[in-house]
Amino acid sequence: MTDQARQTAALSAIEASLGAAAVDRSPQTLARYATVGTSPIGVVLPADEAQLAKALELAKGAGAVLQPVCNGAHGLEKVGLDKVIVLDLQRMNRILEVNGELAYCLVEPGVTFRQLDTHIREKGIKLWVDHSGNPDASVAASFVGRHPGHTPYSDHYLMQCGLEMMLADGKLVRTGMGAMPKSTCWQLFKFGYGPWVDGLFTQSDFAVPTKVGMWMMPQPPAHQTFLVSVPDENGLAALFDVLGPLKLNMVVANGVAVSNALHEAALLGRKRSDFKGQGPMAASAIKAAGESLGLGYWNLYGALYGLPGNVPILWDMVKGAFSSIPGARVITDGKEIDPGLWAWRMGTMTGAVAAPPANVAAWRGDQALAANPVSPVDGEEAMRLYELSRDICAKSDFDLVSETVAIWRSANHRQVLPFTAAQGESGVRARGCAEALIAAQAEAGFGQILAEPGMRAPVDRTFESGGLSVLHARVKMALDPTALFASA
Repeated sequence: MTDQARQTAALSAIEASLGAAAVDRSPQTLARYATVGTSPIGVVLPADEAQLAKALELAKGAGAVLQPVCNGAHGLEKVGLDKVIVLDLQRMNRILEVNGELAYCLVEPGVTFRQLDTHIREKGIKLWVDHSGNPDASVAASFVGRHPGHTPYSDHYLMQCGLEMMLADGKLVRTGMGAMPKSTCWQLFKFGYGPWVDGLFTQSDFAVPTKVGMWMMPQPPAHQTFLVSVPDENGLAALFDVLGPLKLNMVVANGVAVSNALHEAALLGRKRSDFKGQGPMAASAIKAAGESLGLGYWNLYGALYGLPGNVPILWDMVKGAFSSIPGARVITDGKEIDPGLWAWRMGTMTGAVAAPPANVAAWRGDQALAANPVSPVDGEEAMRLYELSRDICAKSDFDLVSETVAIWRSANHRQVLPFTAAQGESGVRARGCAEALIAAQAEAGFGQILAEPGMRAPVDRTFESGGLSVLHARVKMALDPTALFASA
């Protein structure tokens, strides 16, 4: 029997056992998960843990391969392998608990940030939801994928506390204090007793999450949001040099976003064709694009939090530090900036859950791949990464459309490569550029923080020499020896 025949047999067996609602083969649905050169043959949608266990049993018995996602209802989670079966947990979407006094939630993997925010507002709970940019993304997926947000709780991996997952053999495992049946601290003490294993189930194909606990931020008594714009390309170095000590000393505690003018233009729905010239835009044109939007070449979005008497003291210090940068503007009112962009940017730092003004991929297409390197929060290193990446993108006829989130001591960069899904060459060119970026950045000492769908192999190659891939392979063999779960 061929691989595709096994996949088809598994789908039919799962549909016969769980019902028609648990399997979707419609072209419209499959298109939501497709990316460059890949498209699934079907989607399995279990409604609860019992159905999930049955789906795993039937898929394993048929020799099928499943690629798990938490919630692909809005096309935010793509597949990395062709002709795979997607295991989408979007129907497992119960909010199991939100504790306002101890500031945590426990959710199933299908719960979105929008759903959690609605629940909190309806209940009048004074907590903020920190989301990674799209309200329809899965809360659990933000932990599994280690996607950052923009409040002081932006490190979703750090803010996770307590995990339940289902192994390939259908067994449920709870981590941390949840491993003790009568625990009162499953969502309060991360580590439990013995080796801490939660990290094994992030960015991995070892198991499927069924419950995720997350710490949430209480609404602070006071806050001050701000934008710092600098007009010139080389101003990125000064921005990071000022930001570094402020992050290190936890003065600016939020996940600070730093974006170039093209990213913000794309976020406002502008397209490359709206601007003069052909090919990648020159620095002077990017500067002019920023000025037309009331922004700079580089734009930093930050916030301060605390008591009403303390925030103004911190603000005087922070404003003075950033004002020392030549040509910098420190803005708090947003009067000259598109109100939709301003409201969304400020909202991401203050617990507002809303959709971004536009899809950045529409800058020059309808989908996107990205390189996701990490650098120190340091001006010289940020410029070195930027210049390297800018030049590689230009060789493949791409603008560098870039956003960075600075958390703790590192800056997580996302360099977006838009393409048109219906044009095969466009996607191939984006993939080639992404692979070139990954290789060159690794050679320069900048590793990737995540792999886009279908890009795991190029990223894995950059980490092979340290023995990490051997360790991962051993864990995979122990937990999923038949490779039921796909390696994206």
